[in-house]
Amino acid sequence: MQITHATAHHLQREADSLAKLVLRKDEFSIDGQKEILLGNLKRSFTSRLSRQHGSFSSESDSSLLENGLSVFLKEEHTLSEFSAEFMRQLEHEVNNKGIELNSHFIFFEEKSKSQHFFYLLVANQCESLAIDEALDVTSHCYIDTGASLSGVKIDITEWQKKRKYPYLTQVPPKGNVLLSEVMYQFSGFANAVDKVEATNSFLEGVESFAKYVPQDKVEEYRDKVVSYCIEQEQKDEPINIPGLSKELNGIDCDKFVREMLSHNPKSEEDVMIDRRSLKKYVKFSGREKDLAISFSSFQLNDRVIYDEVSDTLNIKGLPKALRNQLIKHLKQS
Repeated sequence: MQITHATAHHLQREADSLAKLVLRKDEFSIDGQKEILLGNLKRSFTSRLSRQHGSFSSESDSSLLENGLSVFLKEEHTLSEFSAEFMRQLEHEVNNKGIELNSHFIFFEEKSKSQHFFYLLVANQCESLAIDEALDVTSHCYIDTGASLSGVKIDITEWQKKRKYPYLTQVPPKGNVLLSEVMYQFSGFANAVDKVEATNSFLEGVESFAKYVPQDKVEEYRDKVVSYCIEQEQKDEPINIPGLSKELNGIDCDKFVREMLSHNPKSEEDVMIDRRSLKKYVKFSGREKDLAISFSSFQLNDRVIYDEVSDTLNIKGLPKALRNQLIKHLKQS
């Protein structure tokens, strides 16, 4: 992916004071350092479990972000003009609602032959202490690319197709409810996908089709499904059911697609996956103060039997390392 346009602005407001907005006049000239920074911000954004997927609202006037982006894509405004107007409106709301923040707002566009994305990422500015060459303690400012990162990503290719597709991804600011409300208002986020429900329906379809897979190939089939889902989720992209069928060896692809769609309430070929639900499908786990248990969900009713009445687990065939530890302990006792 090539970064074609990028810029950044800074907005800060402390309690009982007016906001201070610093606007960058020109776009960044893209070099190695900026590519590294924007790449780190993208990876952090797509790793957030709090990502929500939807689209622009069609029930009201276009949002500030949708309007500005449309004008930018038509080349009627530069990125600097579009982003500066967005920031001025945001400054007004920050003052109006008394929102406290100290953040950089990074706007950038990237393209490839088949994909086109736009990002607005919000990274907090933080301060740290260091000892310099003169052995004095000095303060340094840095951009937090970790858990505090928030923002919006738009799949422009899909948006312009006008498909019923969750082309808008949004991560709300952590611990800043007022800023979160304003960012949702400015982005026009709507039609949120219930990823938990979609994932559970998807996995029901996966298990339903498993009965058509030879018994000695079922584990390989499930592993391939999970691997594909993880890869797509990490890229913030949906699971395409026909695409998934082609990744599975030795199955009837058309039959797989039909089976999967029969478990999809909306019969959509693209499914956004919830990472937490996928992990539960792969593994059962739990821990208390002195006990932790974890095992593959596919081992339930096979090597692992749960008796609900007595609330006990029976395990047939312990892992070698655990068995050796237990034998050694018994001999020492």
